[in-house]
Amino acid sequence: MKIRISIVLAISLLACESNIYNDGFIQYHPVKLTDEQKLTLSQELSEKGSNYDEDEKMLATTINSWQYHIDSPIDTKVHDVRSTFRYAVQLLDMEGNKNDQRAFDILTKAISLQDQDTTSESCGVWPYFLEEPLATKKSPVDYNWADFNAVKLLDIWMGHNEKLVEPLRSKVKYALVLAAKAIQKRDVGPGYTNIAIMGTYVTYLVSHLFDIPEMQKYAEKRGTNFYEYTLDLGGFSEYNSPTYTVVALDEIARMQNHIVEPVAKHMIDSLYTIGWDVIARHYHKPTMQWAGPHSRAYGSLLRQNAQSMINEASNGQIALDEQKAGIDVRIRHQIPAHLLWYFTDPKYPRLEVDIFDKNEPQVVGMAYLTDAYALSSCNMSSLWNQRRPLLAYWGTHDFPKYMQLRFLHDDYDFTSALLYTQQNENKVLATISFATNSGDKHPFIGKIEDGRFLARDMRLRFEFGNVADSALLMPVEDFEPTTFETEGMNFKLHLMAAAFDNLDGHWEKGGEETVSWMDYVIYHGDEKEFDLLAIEKAYLAFTYCMAPDQKDFNNSPGNTEIENGKILATWDDMQVAAEVKPSILIKPFL
Repeated sequence: MKIRISIVLAISLLACESNIYNDGFIQYHPVKLTDEQKLTLSQELSEKGSNYDEDEKMLATTINSWQYHIDSPIDTKVHDVRSTFRYAVQLLDMEGNKNDQRAFDILTKAISLQDQDTTSESCGVWPYFLEEPLATKKSPVDYNWADFNAVKLLDIWMGHNEKLVEPLRSKVKYALVLAAKAIQKRDVGPGYTNIAIMGTYVTYLVSHLFDIPEMQKYAEKRGTNFYEYTLDLGGFSEYNSPTYTVVALDEIARMQNHIVEPVAKHMIDSLYTIGWDVIARHYHKPTMQWAGPHSRAYGSLLRQNAQSMINEASNGQIALDEQKAGIDVRIRHQIPAHLLWYFTDPKYPRLEVDIFDKNEPQVVGMAYLTDAYALSSCNMSSLWNQRRPLLAYWGTHDFPKYMQLRFLHDDYDFTSALLYTQQNENKVLATISFATNSGDKHPFIGKIEDGRFLARDMRLRFEFGNVADSALLMPVEDFEPTTFETEGMNFKLHLMAAAFDNLDGHWEKGGEETVSWMDYVIYHGDEKEFDLLAIEKAYLAFTYCMAPDQKDFNNSPGNTEIENGKILATWDDMQVAAEVKPSILIKPFL
């Protein structure tokens, strides 16, 4: 212990001379912005300022979509906790003193919303909104808010330590300790990628900042477990996610900035390379899109912030017409040199195969990338709204287009619909069956009880982004193939079989704004109850093919047959099977 203290003191004294805190385990220094960063941040602060509520000391917003953890209906005005913390960080980042008091007011208010009742199950966690305190909310608590908001408080503690005075300083410290204890108590496993990383970062930093030995041991063990788990898996369990791979890399980059202990640093650097390997192998340069299949995504086209991050990480070698500079001044990414060619000079055509889950039955992803399109599939997946198990991109980086497969229940993605596929380059054979032990809108939240649910509409959807519905050609007959062309790409779809509780389906097409679709409508009418446990037949089977030229289509017919309670779909040398009757999901989180 004496040796460790001596080393820490020596390192700290040397570091103080350069205004950097470094105790051999963690390091930090005051935030200093470049002129370009100041300009970008100033513009964002100007936009956010119009949403600042002086009375509540928080940012106001309006709920624009349904979410699992929200009680309030759409279009309700609320005061958002997470964006308010981020606003406080950005105010302090601008330097000078003119923004400081507003930031301090915000911090005082936002910290006060944390559950600080040490007897409470959610102690250390924040609500989403001022209007939905944890003690009275009806929807489930989102325990991730301990992780996300603690990261912002750490940004303030380490980046603006000299500005924090009492009593605010003690409030920030107390909130951080409670959040870290909540994270440790929850103890998320390594399979929940972004939270596993973020929680490790928070507990590691908090335990060393405030000398909590027991938590230091926990954070070290948690980090090691995640590293070994990821190496064994060959990647993150939230596989190929445009949302959470970026979040993971951001948090790993924070670790690189602040964790300097050699053993931990080696693991962190290795994880950073693994994350970039995922992006590199799925990056489609012609469209500048992130090829699937995606385990978790909040949109089907790559968001501007991810595109900007990739370009910045290439030192500007990936030319985009417009680039928005990164707005988190603490995070700077760098594509590992051995992966840069995927972004600047990729080789096409190329097939990428990933084993996302090695346990039988294995979960395998395939992405076929060419200079005209990228087609991807996952051999087994739910059709939860965050999944993208059958996804295609084509077009240009200025105007990319996509096709995404969905199954909708009352206009929202039905998690209990299960997709099984086999892919051969530009061809995909697929079946869909239904689970009796999964959820409606989410795999775990609001699960379907006893197989029963109400519905006024159920349909299989082939969704096309940035494509007019006039370009889509529906089949003449339900189970006849259809071929059509749109802006340089040809498609061939063939629904070979479909059954759902003896209902008669039909095709429809439509569109709105930038999205169009072809739907096979299974049911549309008055709300009625369906019972997955009682339904004897519920399945679909289809083939999908795409190519710039129809001569590259596979014109051989597919086939289906029912045998031993399964529907067996075949197409040339491809074969996929699924249960005819809704059944128990083998893997709990497909």
